[in-house]
Amino acid sequence: MPQWPGRSARDQAVRRYVDEHVDRTPGSGLGTPPALLLLGPHGSGKSSLLRSLEHWGQRLPLASVDLAAATPEGQAKSFFDALTELVFRLQEVKDDSPPLLFPSFSVLLMAVVTGVNTRSRERAVQEMHAAFEPDGQQEYAYERLQPLIQGVAAAIGGVPGWATQVIPVVRGGQRIRASVEIRRRVAQAARDAGRHRAPMDFLVQVNRLFNGPSVQRDEAEALLLRAFLADLRAAYTDRRGRRRRTAHCILLLDNADHEAGDRLLRLLLESRAAGHADPLLVVAAARTRPQTLARREEGTQSAALDYDRGSWPEETVFRPVPVRGLHVGGLRDLNRDEVAQHAAAVLRELPERAELPPVRDQAEWLGWAVYGATRGQPAATGVVLETLGRFPADTDWETRLRQCLALPQAVPGLDPTLTAAPQVLDRLLPHVENALWRALPSTAAALTPDQAEAAPGLLPNLASRTWFEAVAADVSQPVARFLLLRLLDAASGEPGAGPWEAACRRLQAAARDERTRVYYDLACGDVDSAVDHLRRRFGTVPADEWCADLSWLQRAPARWSGGLPEQPRARYERLVGSVSGDETRKVITRLLVAGWITAHPRTDPYAELYEDPFGDPYAELYGDIAEDFRALGMLARDARDLFVFRERTKQYERKPW
Repeated sequence: MPQWPGRSARDQAVRRYVDEHVDRTPGSGLGTPPALLLLGPHGSGKSSLLRSLEHWGQRLPLASVDLAAATPEGQAKSFFDALTELVFRLQEVKDDSPPLLFPSFSVLLMAVVTGVNTRSRERAVQEMHAAFEPDGQQEYAYERLQPLIQGVAAAIGGVPGWATQVIPVVRGGQRIRASVEIRRRVAQAARDAGRHRAPMDFLVQVNRLFNGPSVQRDEAEALLLRAFLADLRAAYTDRRGRRRRTAHCILLLDNADHEAGDRLLRLLLESRAAGHADPLLVVAAARTRPQTLARREEGTQSAALDYDRGSWPEETVFRPVPVRGLHVGGLRDLNRDEVAQHAAAVLRELPERAELPPVRDQAEWLGWAVYGATRGQPAATGVVLETLGRFPADTDWETRLRQCLALPQAVPGLDPTLTAAPQVLDRLLPHVENALWRALPSTAAALTPDQAEAAPGLLPNLASRTWFEAVAADVSQPVARFLLLRLLDAASGEPGAGPWEAACRRLQAAARDERTRVYYDLACGDVDSAVDHLRRRFGTVPADEWCADLSWLQRAPARWSGGLPEQPRARYERLVGSVSGDETRKVITRLLVAGWITAHPRTDPYAELYEDPFGDPYAELYGDIAEDFRALGMLARDARDLFVFRERTKQYERKPW
């Protein structure tokens, strides 16, 4: 959540889990901590959480790498870029721990960036030997490598700027006094990499692998990683390390589903599976399941596991699911209480003499209203609350809510700085192609992504269906669906036959049951069709089943006249109109319309499904709903139905927040 990173109970639970696995016992030796993978869609707060962990662990040996960030040259980050970057960051000097040195890794790094003869192996060995000779009697001339590094970087286009920064840091703590020392270090690097051959011949081989075809370069990079892990093991297991190192290294990997991050995870886990311990506590975050996870899920029950639920036995307890050496947890959305806490922070930060919500429990009310719109989606919740706090101080809160998710193109004269709609869409649906973007608003009218795919003509071609499958999870988020519906509502068309009606009719034609067909009738504004359906079922099915049908139909999407929600009482009276039929039908009409406009209490049978937010921000219609449920209770056919209607009445006798 961008405005308040790390302050939610969700993020604190993840941080507690990480803290539990940072071994701080003096003299404990080397124990391998978990590799944690956090999964979450766009805007779920993954990057914010990693930033908060970086701030929390700033006194520990720590490296934070964004695998999606481009290199200074504007290229996609490679595995080599990522590895050299994390080594550079781990070498930062911290007051509370001795510096980490990477002698084997630094030797291999220097080897791959050294220019050698490509025709004669004997000549190449001589040139590699010359590059590693001491300069004079006292120290190794690392400075001589700088032009070589720059030259090779220009030649192969694959050595990042990080290499030029790693070398000077290595130089400061790793002066080599004689040729025997460099030979010892090269031999150690060869052993750490699993290669037993003459030192300079080994370095030439690594150089050629790195500068060869992609498969060979992969092998050279794997050698670099093995040398890096060997250096870490040595730092923690030698006599000095066992005495002075009392905390694991923390590695934070953002966007680990990118190729470089996926490979880094895979090689690290393979090293551990081979019995090699390491002190890296890895916290990786990804929007989609990396191939490393997919391969480990094969043949296990975890393949069908819902990580979002499975890793949260309680809302304040985080216990990721182990999947063959990888610990996987889904980042849940914020709950109502967390949203209310952030709402309280917004109210506290309002300027003096700003108008406050005209209710008793102001933070709870604002949290309830915003949660109804965002359902705790972290990015959307943060942006909406920040926008609500940005209105002029004298703006009443009903106006703030009516405008905070309005579309600038649908409301003439709307101040674009006072709506969160464009920013929320950009955060939740950032990589949608134009052709699919034009089709997405129509799909938002569907109950589920599956219904959108099944409706003839809703998605124009097979390519659109393929793209839609890739973003269906993002589109189905309530706040994304709500904003796409606003786009559909604002699209131009003939009265009664515009894009909104066309989408609903296509979906209705594909519906397989009467209740779904009636749902799309109501979405088109046909209240009578939904009322007739409910009237036919009243008294023929148990009251709890009938109430569930009522609640489900009330989730049908509704249009916003003029791009903003109407005043709730005015809209209620307009839709109810002159009700026809017997007394039961009149009561059902009033109940259906009121519940279609207002948000529902947590105890509602379909409380977690989509509903139109901000239609009744102060729950003014709750009294009408309670009165009509009492009226239905008087028409109940037996004691069980009477009990159900009385319980429903109680739900609307108090404010929902």
